[in-house]
Amino acid sequence: MNLPQDPYMKSQYVNMMLKANNMDLYTFCVSAGINVTALEAELGRAGIRYDAATRQFKT
Repeated sequence: MNLPQDPYMKSQYVNMMLKANNMDLYTFCVSAGINVTALEAELGRAGIRYDAATRQFKT
């Protein structure tokens, strides 16, 4: 899957996919072939964190 390179665009895209498909981050990453740890680390460097309770990335 080709995700946007900008971390803010990437987080918004992932949030949209999570909501549209009613998935949590782990399920989405497995289905899309994305390394969940690497994604969280990359977005974390930009100050974006995943909130498991709401199933979305937040700044």
